[in-house]
Amino acid sequence: MKRLRALICVACCLFVLGCFGTPTQEVKELEPKTPLSVDEWKQLPVDVKYENDTFERLKLNDPKLKQDRAWEQFMRTVVVPERKKDIPAS
Repeated sequence: MKRLRALICVACCLFVLGCFGTPTQEVKELEPKTPLSVDEWKQLPVDVKYENDTFERLKLNDPKLKQDRAWEQFMRTVVVPERKKDIPAS
């Protein structure tokens, strides 16, 4: 009877530790979106440079880029030429 109680106690402890222990995956902390200038954007690594969040930060720096027409022009004149440098066609 004592062994059964000890076994149940150990099983409950393992269950609690499994449920309330540290997570196996790191939780990415949300950092506030800060404005990003074009010069800062050009210095970013390629894997971050073309993400939607990065583009949103560019828009925060220049409110006129929130307008569709201005954003399309910015994409044509700045982003596309920069992407051709960063990711040349094979």
